[in-house]
Amino acid sequence: MFGARCIGISMALFVLLYVPASLAVSRGWGLLHQVFEPRTARGSASLLFALRALPFALASVFTFVFTLPSFLLLEPRSTDEAVGIAPLMLGLCCLALLAAGIVQAVSAQMRTSRALMKWLNGSTMMDSGAAVPVFRTGRDAPSLTVAGVREPKVLVSEAAIAALTPPELRTALKHEMAHAQSCDNLKKLFFRFSVFPGMAGLERAWSEQSELAADDAAVLCFRDALDLAGALIKVSRLNALQPPAELTTGLLHSSTALGTRVQRLVSWEKEPVPTGSKSWRYAVALLGGALFLVVATYGSALTGLHQVTEWLVR
Repeated sequence: MFGARCIGISMALFVLLYVPASLAVSRGWGLLHQVFEPRTARGSASLLFALRALPFALASVFTFVFTLPSFLLLEPRSTDEAVGIAPLMLGLCCLALLAAGIVQAVSAQMRTSRALMKWLNGSTMMDSGAAVPVFRTGRDAPSLTVAGVREPKVLVSEAAIAALTPPELRTALKHEMAHAQSCDNLKKLFFRFSVFPGMAGLERAWSEQSELAADDAAVLCFRDALDLAGALIKVSRLNALQPPAELTTGLLHSSTALGTRVQRLVSWEKEPVPTGSKSWRYAVALLGGALFLVVATYGSALTGLHQVTEWLVR
């Protein structure tokens, strides 16, 4: 009974924090993005991912750092106290959210694995010298994409190899390698797991910025920029199947972003290394102050939280 009450209360407080935090992020991520003003596409993508992961991370940390210790240390082991209807319903809501996330994540992984097996059928490994293996696939496979989470693979179709010049293919492969190094497919899997309605806009913005960040990583000079722009245009004209949105990242993930990316590449200029934003310094200072406050008041916080859980149980 003690263990069941502990799990039930932990789940109840998890959902009480996760849902409001998710609502706040889904409504206010655009404003926060403007406040921090990242100077690079990589910084923007990192900020957007941090905002997307914040509700789940915050609720998880609160549960394991405060809720569980408070219950385990202050709740008597032997008691006839019954769990009220409120924590029971909240716990069921938490179970439903977690179950939906697990189902979505497992389904996305299974669909990606099946698609990858189909695309790799009859493929040959290319000698690229890169850390991520590159496979030459048939014409019915995606033109250029990186697929998989634990062991990502870059796939290049015969149609893409025939259409692209060697420099264009080289920069396009560097673009896909950047996605693999940034673990973008793993981040997509996390999106599927931490399910919450209203996050589509934030995830779409992250996807767009991650594409720009991969473009930046693939380009070292103006010649590279022109080669990547040419690869984008040529790939957009191919009739090969496009990769699914789940756990794969293609060279051209959205036709609506083609014009923006090409224009950005043809007007490429080497940017100076950013010196950092004062907003990030304020955030670090705020985080340090909050951490100090938590450490200084940890004991009283556990006591206060236990009183809250006692009220919630009743």
